Amino acid sequence: MSVQERGNLGRRSILAGLTGAGAIAGSLALGSGSAAAATIGLDTYVVNVLAKGADPTGQTPSDQAFHDAAAELLGSFQTPPLSGAIPKKVLLVPPGNYLLTQPDQLLPGEAGPGHGGIVDGIAIVGYGKRLSRITYAPTARNTTFWTNRDRYKNIRISGLTFDSKDATSTFNYAFSSDAGGVQDTWYTDVEWHGDWKAGIVLDGAPDREPGDTTSPQSDLNSEMGWDHCQVGGSYTDAFLVIGASPTESQQDQFLNFWFRDCKVEFKYGTFVRNERGGSMNFTGGSYILTDPNTAGTFFKLGGTTGRADSVNRLYVQGIRFEIRSAKHKVIDSAWYKGNITFVSCDDTALSFQSWATTAQPHVYRFDAVTPNRAPMIRYQDCALMGSHQITSPTATTAGKLLYDGCRFIDMTTGTGGTAAFLRWTGVAPWYEFKDCLIGSTRLADAKGQ
Repeated sequence: MSVQERGNLGRRSILAGLTGAGAIAGSLALGSGSAAAATIGLDTYVVNVLAKGADPTGQTPSDQAFHDAAAELLGSFQTPPLSGAIPKKVLLVPPGNYLLTQPDQLLPGEAGPGHGGIVDGIAIVGYGKRLSRITYAPTARNTTFWTNRDRYKNIRISGLTFDSKDATSTFNYAFSSDAGGVQDTWYTDVEWHGDWKAGIVLDGAPDREPGDTTSPQSDLNSEMGWDHCQVGGSYTDAFLVIGASPTESQQDQFLNFWFRDCKVEFKYGTFVRNERGGSMNFTGGSYILTDPNTAGTFFKLGGTTGRADSVNRLYVQGIRFEIRSAKHKVIDSAWYKGNITFVSCDDTALSFQSWATTAQPHVYRFDAVTPNRAPMIRYQDCALMGSHQITSPTATTAGKLLYDGCRFIDMTTGTGGTAAFLRWTGVAPWYEFKDCLIGSTRLADAKGQ
């Protein structure tokens, strides 16, 4: 198929397979959105990678085509801008498998300050996950598929599958300071496959003149969401890293993250590693660690203190967790304050296995930072396997574990002994069981401390 033929695919055949964002982009690309669009022309609002020479068979690299498409996208802006520079076009990835071998070909990785400032509004649209696929097979190790360094915000990526062929690669590194910002990024109907070092890494530092130690410090890694996405593959680090440089005390703007109705089924590694606090919401979906022979954790929460962890909040609702060995954990938390809530969740899929009684899928380390403090931890209407482990060297002056209307599958007592559901090392934490079942038997309400 020639480049010209790729850029002029039939209107009817393409629109027949489009839904959602892909339908919008497809109608724009083909001039069917309105009479005005037809009058203006097909290329006014869309940059089609096929028209730039991309190979949808994946037999040859499409780096130059994607590079040229991004250049056109960033070379045409609306006027006057509302905030920063707002592109006039959408980057469209039609059905196919596109091979990229060089980093930062999806979008240029230059920093915003000094390179035209913030670009406020980016849309990269495929025709649906697995229909539009990008395979990243870098020629060098330890590279990043796309870098956002204080440049892009209000980003929408949808209808795409990303597949890594190098376990040392990172999908996205997002760095921000008070001079720029990378906030407001949404992934919709996006899928990750293959072996990665990390998925999305959020980092930041202050933008201050040399010698200035008093100017406000802040970064803007905030308002990010994942809607009907699928996280597969494997991660030697984590799919989402919040606070890649936890020693930077200004990292206090990791706020407002939403995962909605996602399918998280990866082999090993960590799903979310949060080193700096933040407000995180996970609702609906199925979360599975698929390899029983390797370790894996869904939520790993670091215990850094200071201004940077001004918000510590994890909310999880309506998720079915499947852990396939005692090496797997739903949560491993070192938070010393904040709120952790699980509502109507179930991790009991393999509670019948012989290793289930030795599993500790939920671990809370109150001794990691401030030994006498802990978060407020609540489980409501949950079904839970194995035991929960607490490390509490001293009596807690704040923080509590509350189990309300829950069922404990594998154990025979609430606390005390080797058959207890809630276990601790050191001093008993502040806890409460309310209207719970142990197996199929009612567990007497109880309080500790």
